[in-house]
Amino acid sequence: MTKARPPAGQDGPVTARDDYERYLAGRHRPAHGRRTADRWAAFLAPHLRPGMRLLDIGCGPGSITAGLHRLTGAAVGVDAEPVPGAGVPVAAADVVRLPFPDAAFDALYANAVLQHVPDPLAVLREARRVARPGAVIGVGDADWGGVLTHPHDPLIERGHAIREALRPAGDVRVGRRLRALLAEAGFEGAGASASASAEGTGEAAGRLAAFEGGWFATPEVVAYVDELGVAAPGEMAAVAAAWSRWAEDPGAFVARFWITAVAWAPEAAG
Repeated sequence: MTKARPPAGQDGPVTARDDYERYLAGRHRPAHGRRTADRWAAFLAPHLRPGMRLLDIGCGPGSITAGLHRLTGAAVGVDAEPVPGAGVPVAAADVVRLPFPDAAFDALYANAVLQHVPDPLAVLREARRVARPGAVIGVGDADWGGVLTHPHDPLIERGHAIREALRPAGDVRVGRRLRALLAEAGFEGAGASASASAEGTGEAAGRLAAFEGGWFATPEVVAYVDELGVAAPGEMAAVAAAWSRWAEDPGAFVARFWITAVAWAPEAAG
């Protein structure tokens, strides 16, 4: 990911942003640590073989990196805030300034990284720099533009806009651009595909509503959003209530897209 900020409170009083980021870490890191290569890198696995040196860009807790290491025997992870302990080497690094020489890797991988960075093309160009001739790259990311929701509620739509407003440096619709970005970065033969996840039962709808609606009801989130002037506490409460109403509808349904793409660095000339 991008460079880490100093720990909350290190440079002065704890701010609403510090509280918000601590909340996000507690909300997402446990789930990130349960991600596996079997699930999230299955699209890349057929192109990997033992002996390949692989770089996992934005590896987070390294759970996917560990699975990629089992496939190649030589996986390394980099992240702004790496979490040692997955049994693979990890390094703290800015993903647009990787601490590796040119043409150092046979394979590269990035999962849910490009949506968070201000310049996804710069990340992929840096990946191209450290890719050996013929190296394969696999990238997976979200695209919020493909969400299907029933029943429609304008408050839930407003909630999506509020969440997007808190991520001005990234692009939550980057998924549709993966193939184009890889080509522009200098990779060849890029192919992209999409898969969909869905909440289509009462139980699944209830879990999703609790997760999504809970964000709008969390004091740390409400305080930060209010401080930024994005939404007032009353509007946040209304969005949280809308998610609860949505889950009570017997036809509640949501489907979302995940995009993956594979490409190759050009082979060495003659």
